[in-house]
Amino acid sequence: MKRFIIPLLCCLLNASLAQKNYQGIVVDSVTMQGIPLVHVTNKRNQATATTNENGIFKIKAFAADTLVFSSVGYQTIVLPLQYEEDVLFIRLRESFQLLQELTIKSTRLYPGKIEDRTREAPRKPMEPFQAAQSPFTYFSKTEREKRKIFRYIEESNKTQVFVQVITNPEVKKILMDAYELTEDEYYDGLAKFNFTYKDMQYATNPDDIMEALHGFFQMGR
Repeated sequence: MKRFIIPLLCCLLNASLAQKNYQGIVVDSVTMQGIPLVHVTNKRNQATATTNENGIFKIKAFAADTLVFSSVGYQTIVLPLQYEEDVLFIRLRESFQLLQELTIKSTRLYPGKIEDRTREAPRKPMEPFQAAQSPFTYFSKTEREKRKIFRYIEESNKTQVFVQVITNPEVKKILMDAYELTEDEYYDGLAKFNFTYKDMQYATNPDDIMEALHGFFQMGR
């Protein structure tokens, strides 16, 4: 029995240690437009990559590595790759100070199923009508930061279905096979789709998003 178990464990270990090609798109969390010149750094060996004009990047890394995404005016994101797919969709938000730590829970996307990834904000900011009653508090730095957080979380919740669909590796395979696209052509097209079909980012039906993607890539043939 040991003769079979030990080689199997070695194969699994080698697979986990194999270097992979990671690629994806970095976008603004509000406009969903690709962000150019974002620095992508591998913390293990300091290998770097930079996003192109459409926010697309490529980098080699191991599954146990951690990537750091940084850009002027945006909050830095540290992303362990252990549970990530080869295709990454990174949303950078404006750089501001959080009032308190946010706990974000999510589950992985399974084929044909959309998971609820709704996020909750820490505390509700003051309403605009309260500004007349307490103008100094309403326009204080603390309240301004709270309003930024709420806008970001509301936007994230509205686009969660769209993000799950376009980051699904099966969607990538379907579109690449259907329209005979290279990976570069697929990512360039996806970046243009994100910018052109902004209203589709708020769709709640994944079938509507898939139909729009097929229509877009079909027109580009």
